[in-house]
Amino acid sequence: MATTRREQLLEATAGYLLKNGASGLSLRPLAAAIGTKARLLIYHFGSRDVLISSALSVLLRRIQLAFLEMHSMATLDRTLLGFWNWATDKPNEPYLRLFFEVHGLAIRDPERYGEYLRGAIESWKTLIAERLDKRTMTRRRREEMATLIIATVDGLLLDYLATNDRERTTRALKLFTERLKKEA
Repeated sequence: MATTRREQLLEATAGYLLKNGASGLSLRPLAAAIGTKARLLIYHFGSRDVLISSALSVLLRRIQLAFLEMHSMATLDRTLLGFWNWATDKPNEPYLRLFFEVHGLAIRDPERYGEYLRGAIESWKTLIAERLDKRTMTRRRREEMATLIIATVDGLLLDYLATNDRERTTRALKLFTERLKKEA
């Protein structure tokens, strides 16, 4: 639960981003929607870009905590399937839509969003690589496998969002996790 005013503003901004996206975000409408003034957002965060990046980091941590909670009770392949079910559940789709939107914005405007995107990918890579078998894989191999897992899950999530075909994309993820079990 947010305790400081800055944390409260971050949580409110995160909620706003989930509903409205990041593209073309203007501080005045955001401030009005979350019950503050644009100048106070600048006071607390220094710039619009820092505010957005900070709010996205809050959302990323939320998603990664959900992933870690699932993984604490299951193998990686079962965790990926559990995470998939969580991510493709209709109430959680705004997270997917926002993150893919920001991925596109980061590719188009790396000065504004590139650092956030690189950090997000690195944090996922580290999180997943740490959960792969250190006894049978070198660090480099774990990072390569984590990269493959991220790319596959991201690709399938994007496919799901584009086609709304949960059945086919879920079967594809199951096929991937079956092969992953043999490798990891």
